[in-house]
Amino acid sequence: MDIYKVDSKKVNDEKNNLKGFTKDDIKNKLNGELLTPMLKLTSCFNTEEMDQEGINIFIVLTPTAGPSRGVAQGPNWRNTSSIYEWIQEFTLNRGNSRLVNTYGKNFELYQREDTIETLWKLIKERYPYRNDDDKGNHPIPVLAGGPGTGKSRFLDEIERLLWRCINESDEEIRDGFANMVVINTTYGNGSPASSHDSRIIGSGSTEIINGQASFALRILFEYFQPQNETGELSFPQFNTLCSKKAVDFTLDTALRVIYADFIKQRKQETSSCPPLVLVVGIDEFNNLHDIQKGACKELIKTIGGVMCKPPANIFFIPILAGTIEGAISDYISGSMHEPILLPLRLLNNDDAISIGKRMNLFDDDYVCRHPYFRISISDVGGHVRTLEYYYSNFAKQKDDKMKLATETETGETGLYDVNIKRVMEYVKHKIVNKYQINRYSSHLSVPLAKAILGLPVGKVDAVKKENVKEKENVKDKGKHQTHQTYEELVSMGLINLVPAGEEKYLIRLPYLWVCAIAECSSDPDLSNWKSMLQYDDPINWQNFEDFNAKFLALRLALFRLLGYEEINLKEFLKGADFSHSFPDVKVVLPETGNIKLYKLLHRYPVAKTYKNQEAKYVNLTEMRNGYFDLDLLQNDDIKKYTGCVFLNVSGAPWDVFGLLKCGSSESEICCVAQQLKLTTTTNVVIDQKLFKNEHKKVIKNMEEVGTKNWVLLFLTNADQKDNLSVSDSPNSALVSIEKMQEFYGYTYASRAQFASANDKIYFNSAPVESLKLIGFSDKDNVYIRIERKKRPFTSLNDIKERLDIEEDKFKKLKLDRVEFN
Repeated sequence: MDIYKVDSKKVNDEKNNLKGFTKDDIKNKLNGELLTPMLKLTSCFNTEEMDQEGINIFIVLTPTAGPSRGVAQGPNWRNTSSIYEWIQEFTLNRGNSRLVNTYGKNFELYQREDTIETLWKLIKERYPYRNDDDKGNHPIPVLAGGPGTGKSRFLDEIERLLWRCINESDEEIRDGFANMVVINTTYGNGSPASSHDSRIIGSGSTEIINGQASFALRILFEYFQPQNETGELSFPQFNTLCSKKAVDFTLDTALRVIYADFIKQRKQETSSCPPLVLVVGIDEFNNLHDIQKGACKELIKTIGGVMCKPPANIFFIPILAGTIEGAISDYISGSMHEPILLPLRLLNNDDAISIGKRMNLFDDDYVCRHPYFRISISDVGGHVRTLEYYYSNFAKQKDDKMKLATETETGETGLYDVNIKRVMEYVKHKIVNKYQINRYSSHLSVPLAKAILGLPVGKVDAVKKENVKEKENVKDKGKHQTHQTYEELVSMGLINLVPAGEEKYLIRLPYLWVCAIAECSSDPDLSNWKSMLQYDDPINWQNFEDFNAKFLALRLALFRLLGYEEINLKEFLKGADFSHSFPDVKVVLPETGNIKLYKLLHRYPVAKTYKNQEAKYVNLTEMRNGYFDLDLLQNDDIKKYTGCVFLNVSGAPWDVFGLLKCGSSESEICCVAQQLKLTTTTNVVIDQKLFKNEHKKVIKNMEEVGTKNWVLLFLTNADQKDNLSVSDSPNSALVSIEKMQEFYGYTYASRAQFASANDKIYFNSAPVESLKLIGFSDKDNVYIRIERKKRPFTSLNDIKERLDIEEDKFKKLKLDRVEFN
C-alpha cells in the first residue's frame, strides 16, 4: 500500500476525477509526495488473526500547533506586518545576549582604541552616502584574527563604544544616531552554522546556494529573544520551527520588522519617518565558510546590496568577524565592495596587570613584591585567551588557599600562596591542547625563528625554510608540494601578525608559546636548543652576560635553521645601531649541532701569566647551566672553536664573544665581541666617554687576538638620547634601551629588560617563589618561610647564619638587590 501526501486544495478541485487517478496523476495533479513507511502493518498486528476485509484506515489532519499549544503559528514571510504580528505571539525578551561567557567576559577592555577609531571613521565616511547605491561608498568592516584575540569581546562592547563616539560628535551625528540598535549574531556557540544556513534553490545551471533566509532569522531571533510557553527557545529550535516555511524571508524584511518594533517601543510616530542606525555583528563567520563557501559568497552579496539600498529610514552597518581574514576579504572583494580590516592589537603588560587588579585578584603591593609574577605576565604576551587561562587558574588557586584559611607571614590570605610556576604549567597545557600545537609543530619552527629574530613576512608567503632543498617522499614524487601561509597560521590562532610597512608583518609569539612550540617540535635544527626554550624559572634574572651569551648562540642557530649558510654581519645583528665604518663582512654560520656554549675560567685574551699554559679542561661532555667549562682559550686554538660562543670572566676586555669563519676566506676568523654595561650594576655613568674607553680597550686586545675581522656590540640598558653614539667608532654597534625591542624582538625583549632589571627583592615579604630568582631552591624556600614566621631577617649575614649557607654557595647568590623591610 502506498500513501501520498497531497495538496488538499487540488484534491477538492479534482474530487470528481479521483476514482481513475494513476500514480502519475497523484504526483502531477495533486502535488503528491510518496511517504516512506517507518513500519509495516504486519509488524503491528497479529497476521494470523487479521481479517483483510476488516482493515479500515482513518486519516486525521491536525492543524499547526497554535499559541495555545505553546508554539506560534507561521506568518507570511514576505510580509513585514504578518511577521511582526506573529513574533509578538511569543514571550519576548528583547536585548543582546553576550557572545563571551567564559572567565574573561568581565575583562576590562584595553588596546581597542584604534579598533573603534577605524570603525567610527568608516561609519562617518559612509553616513552621507547611506542612500547612495554606489558600492564604492560602502566598504565592509572586518574583524579578523585567530581564536582568542578578542573579536567576540569587542563585539560585546561595540554598543558602548559607539555611543561614546556618538556623544563626542557634532549635532548632526548625534541627531542622526539618536536611534540605534546593536544586534550580535554568531555562527558559533549555541547557534552553530548548519545545513539550514546553506539552502540550495533550483538545480543545474540555475542552482543558487542561499544563506540569506537563515541569516535573517538569526537577526530576528537575537533582537526579539523569543520564548514559548514551554520555556526558553534556542536558536536551532527557532530555526527548525521557521526554516521550512521561511524560504522567502529576506534580510531587508528582517530589518523592516526590527524597525517597526523599535519605533513602537520608543513610542515614536512612524509617520514622521524617524531614522534608525542598525548595527549587526556577525561573529564566527568562518564556521559558515567551513560548511558552505557558496553560502558565504551569496550572503556577502546580500549584505552589500542592503548596504547600498537599505529599507527606508535605516542606516545598516554590518561587522563581519572571523578567523579567516583571507577568505572573508576575498568574498567581500568578489562582491565589488572593499573590505576594511579593523586592527586587533594584543595587550601590553600594563594592560594585563590592570585587568587582574580590576578583578580584585591582587593589588599594587603584590605586583611590586613579586618579580616572578611580573615576568610571567610578560611571558603570556597579551594574548587575551591565554591571559584568561592564566587568571582563571590564578583565581582558583587563590580561592583554594583561602578556603584552607591559612595566612602567610605577610598577613595576606591566599594571594601570596599562589604558585606562579603551577599557573604557567596549566596555561602551557591549555594552549598546547586548545591550539593543537603538537599537530602543527612541523609548521611552526620557521615562524618561531622569524618571531625571535624579528624578520618580516608577507601574509601569503609560504611557511618554509629559505635556501633549503626540500626532501621529497617517494609517494609524493612528482607532486607539487604545498606550504601553509602565515595568514593561515593566523586563522588557526597559532601566530599573530603586526604591520611593519609595505604589506610586511612581524610575527608576534609570546615567550610561553615559543616554549610550548619548541617542546612539541620534532625539527632536528631546533632540538639542540630545546633546553634554552624550556619554560622554567627565569634563571637569567639580573644576569645580563649569561642572557646575552645564550641569545647570541640562539641567533646563530635560528638563522641556520632558516637555511642561511652565510650572513652579512649587519643582518645578523639586525636591530642595532651601526658605526659609519662597520665592516661589510659575511660570516659562515655553523651547523646547529656544532654551536656550543663555553664558560671560561680565565679571561680571554689570556693574561701573561697563562700565555704558555695548556688548557686542562678540553672535550668535556658534561654541561652546567647550558655551558661546557673551559679553563683556557689560547689564540692558537681558536680555529677549533669556530661557531662557538664564550662567556668571558669578570675583568676581561669584553664579556661575551663568538668566533665565526669569514665568508671570503674560511681560514680567517671574525670575532663578535659583546661588552655589556648596566646602569644597575656600575657606579660610573654610561656615556660617550665610557664607551670610547671600552672601544679603545677592545682595539688593543684585538691586536693580541691577531684578527683584523672583529666587531664590538655594546649592549646597555642606558638611555641613548644625545649622550651615547657609536657612529664615529669603527667596527661598532650599539643596542641601548630604545633598541631592545628591535634587537631582541618581541619574544625576548621583555626577558632582556628583565635580565638587566633594577628590581629589588623584599626578602621578608616577597612571595617565596620570587626568592628563586636570587638563587634559592624550593627546599631553601621552605626553611626561609619557617624562619620568617619566627622573626624577620635583618641582614645578609643574618640570612647566611640562620639558613646555614656555605660560603661558596652564598657568593653565588644574587643578593645585591635584597632589601629588608
